[in-house]
Amino acid sequence: MSFEVDAERVSSAAAATAGTSRTLVAESNTMLRNLLALQECWKGSAAQNFQTVINEWEGAQKQLFESLNSIHAALNTAAAQYSEVEAANSRLFAP
Repeated sequence: MSFEVDAERVSSAAAATAGTSRTLVAESNTMLRNLLALQECWKGSAAQNFQTVINEWEGAQKQLFESLNSIHAALNTAAAQYSEVEAANSRLFAP
């Protein structure tokens, strides 16, 4: 079995994932504030149904952010482990 890994690229991907997640959280929060502001001027059954849609959307967003956090954590751990193993293997052959 053989494999090749660029631990720095894996680490960069982890950082990019975290950055994307932060951006999505910020945009999502802005959108939610704008939508919730409609409650001030919108009453009735359609508004209630819309609130149900918002609640479902918030649940989906939570799942998305949890998934992105899991991806970030896994990539971060993988990058660290690959770097540690490579360093340990290099020491085995150091004069």
